[in-house]
Amino acid sequence: MPNDYSPTPDNPGRILVVDDLPGNLKVITMELRRYPFTLTTCSTAQEAIEACQNTAFDGILMDVSMPVVDGIEACRRIRATPLNQRTPLIFISAVRIGTDWITEGIEAGGIDYLVKPYALPELLAKLRMLVRLSRQDRVALAGERHRALLEVAGGTAHELAQPLTTAQILLERLIKQEEPPTREQLTQLHDCLESTTTILRQIQNLNTYITKPYAHGQILDLERSSMNPLG
Repeated sequence: MPNDYSPTPDNPGRILVVDDLPGNLKVITMELRRYPFTLTTCSTAQEAIEACQNTAFDGILMDVSMPVVDGIEACRRIRATPLNQRTPLIFISAVRIGTDWITEGIEAGGIDYLVKPYALPELLAKLRMLVRLSRQDRVALAGERHRALLEVAGGTAHELAQPLTTAQILLERLIKQEEPPTREQLTQLHDCLESTTTILRQIQNLNTYITKPYAHGQILDLERSSMNPLG
């Protein structure tokens, strides 16, 4: 069977647990000590945001009711951190009446919620889900980056091939001929080199990825991808 991305003792899930009550953090740490999770605990939203700026987690358990900055606002701010802007997050709350906090939490970037008191099997199931989702997402992003790199390479090779080949033919002709190069030949060579300079400048100025058909697939459209988006 292919890897299902679940946490294992050799590859435990990295979980951030945020709760302003030390007793709750102690309980959940004890509950999970025999399971394949590495816990980082924080007692304030600010601590959690700082942790998310330095460490990529597989999942986050976020208490909703916290002083100063509540869990929902903390989630919004965590979504602005590069390392954890996509990390799946579950809210935890002792509130049982009303669903406003649930709706607001999902809209802020959470994917699920737990209501205290919860059963340990339910918590474990949700933590495993967080880890699987996070790892699957990273694999998918890595595949997308690989595809984009292939398109860049393909687009570069395609665009550079003609001027470089023409320049090579001209240089070989100039080397073999006994008379000095004519102005027309030098102009041709200059134009080829100017074309390569333009293409290299387009690569340096890439600001998006727009593809175009080539052979039986797609390659990066260097010209359109390097256009000024404000132009």
